[in-house]
Amino acid sequence: MEATIHCKITRHTHVFQPGNIIEVRRRIVEKSADQPESGYFIPDTGDGTAGIVPLSAAEAIVDGVPLEEAYYGKCVLTSVSNFSQNPDNRSTVDEIGIVKPENVRVVHYNDCQQLFFHMPKYAWDAGTFRLTNACSETLLEEKPVRDRLNGSTMILINTLPYPPGFYNIEADWPGGWTHSIRFIKFSEGFPKAPYENPPANIARAIRNEEVHLLRLPEPEPPRKLTVESIKKDAPYPGYSSPPCSLHMVQSDDEHRLFDYNGVELDSGIDMDRFRKDLQSRFFPTVEYTQDGRGGIIYYKEGDINIRFDWEFGGGNAVVIFYIPEIKYWEAQTRTPLSRRDEILRFVCEQVIRDQAPGCKYKIYGNSISIVR
Repeated sequence: MEATIHCKITRHTHVFQPGNIIEVRRRIVEKSADQPESGYFIPDTGDGTAGIVPLSAAEAIVDGVPLEEAYYGKCVLTSVSNFSQNPDNRSTVDEIGIVKPENVRVVHYNDCQQLFFHMPKYAWDAGTFRLTNACSETLLEEKPVRDRLNGSTMILINTLPYPPGFYNIEADWPGGWTHSIRFIKFSEGFPKAPYENPPANIARAIRNEEVHLLRLPEPEPPRKLTVESIKKDAPYPGYSSPPCSLHMVQSDDEHRLFDYNGVELDSGIDMDRFRKDLQSRFFPTVEYTQDGRGGIIYYKEGDINIRFDWEFGGGNAVVIFYIPEIKYWEAQTRTPLSRRDEILRFVCEQVIRDQAPGCKYKIYGNSISIVR
């Protein structure tokens, strides 16, 4: 494999802003009919596909980049894929499953940066874990998946020792079925705002969100509070209610408006959503999602929204869910450490009431077990 060098970006290109330092292939890709400008090859332009950095957008760093013990730049996920390395492989998605983009997370603490995901099923008998520098194609780590497991399915990588660059993670199974995760480690301070029309993964990273590979939500159109249509039981087509003639029925169960002809008007308010929003603003709630043998538990209270990954346990353990350790609690949850025990007890008690009546809970440093 050809040698690599480091360049400093001098004008915005792909997802790289001026000042960002990246690793590139030393050989220059010449201008051609398909390539309008000469440049350095890079394996990932921000969406998992290869491309070039134009020579006019980068400045080679002659003396190289000094080595450090820790690199605090952000990691941004660029792609998640699942494929078979063996054309004759009979393993299917139904037999093993896939790693979904929304299940890969990057968490940045002050002194630790972690990328983690869950294998789609119990992974003690899975194949090999590999971490590769995608630019130089240097193999940085290779070992059995079981040696990388934190629990029965979770793989957790501390990214702090890795310098800015392009990386690929692969975790496979006997037979060749492989999960691949690509990410870019940026130099410290990047990506940053302002950034005109960033792709979704960059926008989420700038906001310090943990899940990058989801589309950004479409902005909701402004809600019209005026009555635009009358119920089907209006006296005749084209009927419009007389002005200043409203009769309101309001109780714990009903919130309805009528004109003096008895025709019901659309209030424009979703009362179920209103009640739910009101309750979550003043009282803590617990919500659940499930995807196969695991999912997410959400603790919501006003502006607080804390998520805990969970998976089914074995033996006496019905469910295991993972919690931030004490030293990471405030950075990951944005809540005071003094509230940690209170919140965890509330979640445990609510989970037992909702999902596991008669069970008990045990709280450990980084996990909680709901046991029979």
